[in-house]
Amino acid sequence: MIKRYFILTACIALLLSSCTEKTKDSPTNNDDKYVNEWIYDNMSIYYLWNTKIPRQPNYELPPEDFFESLLFDRGKVTGDRFSWIQENFIELLNSLQGITPYDIGFEYVGYLINETDVIGQIVYVKPNTDAKELGLKRGDYFTKVNGTTLNTTNWRSLLSGNETSVTISFFDMKTGATTNKTVKKIANYAEDPVFFDDVYEVSGHKIGYLVYNFFAPGPAQGNYSYDKKLNDVFSKFKGAGITELVLDLRYNSGGSMNSATLLASMIVPNLNTNNVFTKLEFNPLVQSILIQEEGEDVLIDRLQDQLETKEAINNVGSTVQKLYVLTSNWTASASELVINGLEPYMSDKIFLIGTTTVGKNVGSISIYEEKDPKNKWGMQPIILRYFNRDGKADFLSGFVPNIEEKDNGDKLELGDPDEVMLKIAIDHITGNYAPTRSGSSNRLPLGSSVEQKAWANKAIVDGSLLKKLNIER
Repeated sequence: MIKRYFILTACIALLLSSCTEKTKDSPTNNDDKYVNEWIYDNMSIYYLWNTKIPRQPNYELPPEDFFESLLFDRGKVTGDRFSWIQENFIELLNSLQGITPYDIGFEYVGYLINETDVIGQIVYVKPNTDAKELGLKRGDYFTKVNGTTLNTTNWRSLLSGNETSVTISFFDMKTGATTNKTVKKIANYAEDPVFFDDVYEVSGHKIGYLVYNFFAPGPAQGNYSYDKKLNDVFSKFKGAGITELVLDLRYNSGGSMNSATLLASMIVPNLNTNNVFTKLEFNPLVQSILIQEEGEDVLIDRLQDQLETKEAINNVGSTVQKLYVLTSNWTASASELVINGLEPYMSDKIFLIGTTTVGKNVGSISIYEEKDPKNKWGMQPIILRYFNRDGKADFLSGFVPNIEEKDNGDKLELGDPDEVMLKIAIDHITGNYAPTRSGSSNRLPLGSSVEQKAWANKAIVDGSLLKKLNIER
């Protein structure tokens, strides 16, 4: 049976009935303490580092602070860099499916131009948005939002509020001219991760190109339209008989582990559903019970030959001679899972272009109480590590590219054959790559708006796996 790794669709029960009784039978007028007891009970069971959490926590803290107080070596490379909690679990679940309450219609990067000031640059514009209608495009620079100059403390927040529109000052690097444009935000915008695809025929090569911006099966639970669209793209690639594949994950910072497995299954040579794609490791408590209830195979995620909707996967592994992956400092988690999981099957065929990836080999799950009026919180704690078929997950410092390209200069539209990173890939494929040519500049990137996405640096695990535990409510 296919194991499914996507967002939890029902509340996770507690493993130990005593913990459940503590939360349900000992309510308190202090809502924060009530929520904190729920947090502690669940973290004590499912958290990957459950033996490291404090045994006498301060239940009087606000829930967010309480949650943070439980995390193991917060921020350290070998500790927990990625768990988080959110006050409204519905917003958490929606955000993991790519739904933004107030979306500006584009993603952007910030560059430091002096000690304090920042200039923003659009990296892609989303379809069916006011930003698209206004003619905004990849590569546009901006310096102010609602008259406020971007600086090191506000450049991330100025565009992420809940205003219905903002006025942005765009700056022409060549002429020095400034143009103000008022951009309407889109309420509850559902972003499609399958952003762009095409096939290029160059010097006898048929090159498939895909921009895939996050991993999610669809815009809602039980909806698999994004996975189906991804499969349709590979149907096109398969029909064209592509000889190389360029997978653009520059702005893909993570998401559903199931969608990552599906993508890898579309690429891997000699697709065989008996082959291991990912091995999972939980904390000893959860792992022992999973094995006891389901057997050792429950810890293995195999390559797949069909979607959740029972459609056959379109695999191009028989014709693809080389896989080029375009990366950035924001390529993370499920994106890295694809690279790591494919490595045993195509070690001599994977070629990375860009900058070093984030380095994340752990997965999280959505935990929430669907019908508890006293608790609307949702949390996303790390619950597992993942390894490839050969037991390797040694990329905590990220995957280092074969060709480094900072991509911090002027930008052509994604899909333009002359766009700097796509051109490097095409030139490398055709034997025309010149190592001295680069589109990068001396600008220092501070970060990107994609880092603020809910799925950023996340490999999201389906709660149905843990529901296989022998649980008493």
